[in-house]
Amino acid sequence: MKWRRRHTTEAVVIGVTGTVPARQALVLGRMRAGRMRAVGVSLPVGDRLRAAVAPLRHPTGEHIQDLPGTIGGLPGADPIPYLPVKPEVVVEIEADDRLEYGRYRHRPRALRVRGDLTPDRLGEDPLH
Repeated sequence: MKWRRRHTTEAVVIGVTGTVPARQALVLGRMRAGRMRAVGVSLPVGDRLRAAVAPLRHPTGEHIQDLPGTIGGLPGADPIPYLPVKPEVVVEIEADDRLEYGRYRHRPRALRVRGDLTPDRLGEDPLH
């Protein structure tokens, strides 16, 4: 038997992937070494969470960018196109119990918006 330890934590929404709502996922970030860094791409988000996040996110004005495939998948995976958004929204995620190479090994599940938290209150990533 194989057991995967998972826990809940918070992450900042720093981008959105996918053009079809059913495939949209959140690019997640945490502060590390004083900079916001991508730590994973969520599983596709459901209608309820997408509706809660949509009015809170604001585009940065940058065009679509590529996220290294290792952030959202396996080493050597194709880059993931995403639209950067201002790092203003915090979401609760269910994720692996540790980071591997600065990212979650498996895609986290975004659970809910944490309206009571701001990105500056999260501090440095506790799992790196």
